[in-house]
Amino acid sequence: MAMEHTITFDIPYIRLGFHAELLSSARMPETKTAALRGGMGEMLLRQNCVTDWKCETCRFRKACVVSHTFYSAMEKKPSYVTSPESVGYLIECTDTHTYFKKGGRFEFTLTLFGDSVVFFNLYLQALCQLGMTGLGKDKARFRICEVRNTQGRTIVRDNEVDMSRYCIDTVGGYIKKRKEKLLRGTGDWRLTFITPLSMKYQQEYMEQFYGEALVKGTARRIQMLNYYIGNEADVPEFSAYPEIRTQSASPKTVRRYSGTQDSRMALRGISGTVTFNTMPEECLDYLIAGELTHMGKNTSFGFGIYHIYRNK
Repeated sequence: MAMEHTITFDIPYIRLGFHAELLSSARMPETKTAALRGGMGEMLLRQNCVTDWKCETCRFRKACVVSHTFYSAMEKKPSYVTSPESVGYLIECTDTHTYFKKGGRFEFTLTLFGDSVVFFNLYLQALCQLGMTGLGKDKARFRICEVRNTQGRTIVRDNEVDMSRYCIDTVGGYIKKRKEKLLRGTGDWRLTFITPLSMKYQQEYMEQFYGEALVKGTARRIQMLNYYIGNEADVPEFSAYPEIRTQSASPKTVRRYSGTQDSRMALRGISGTVTFNTMPEECLDYLIAGELTHMGKNTSFGFGIYHIYRNK
């Protein structure tokens, strides 16, 4: 009989804020997350691959730096994961401006989980090289001016790196701090999606929000991170789910260009706000964790970003 493993929130993470400056006036993609992720992956390959970029047949795959950083290699995966998953990191950029003058700035975050936290300098080198090469179709060149840690303290400024400020926390620590703040409120619970959510519920893509689906969606993300750190945990059984009071959900389509497939893609989901009458504590922990991990499909392209609020 197989031993059941309990999900843990003792998952190391660090959230890094990158501040970048354009080296010349240029146009950039409206949705920058996918371009940053794809460009970072290409730079990691350029800087570290010792063969021909054909990862599937590479004899060095188990030891490969790119496999451990860009693809977040896992020895075992949950049964529903059938394709490569980059669970060890998330890039987030919600700046939708498309034209920047020379000297203009944009910001994005890189959140690292589990063993990925030790590869910070590899990610930094790749993103700096991406800036020199250029982002998007117009090759917008930029430089990384500053990188700040979770507490807002500077780790990188220009060419100086201060690793003494590289402060690693845990997902459990984040949940504790957020929960203390949220529980000081007395009103309804509100969840607002900053970017579209793409997720199935009862075999169909959601066109509205469901409390059960939202909780289970975040629980699966945490389960995947548990597998990533070597804990083959099961998604827990919940005794109750948040009761939805009101919601506003609208369909959203994000169009992006895939350099790999040399074609344009349309990614679809729903955005909006959900207000809850009730919020079981067992569910709250997972929904708070989802603020870090995001939720649903296409999180690599910036989908599933949300925040929890408590009406006062």
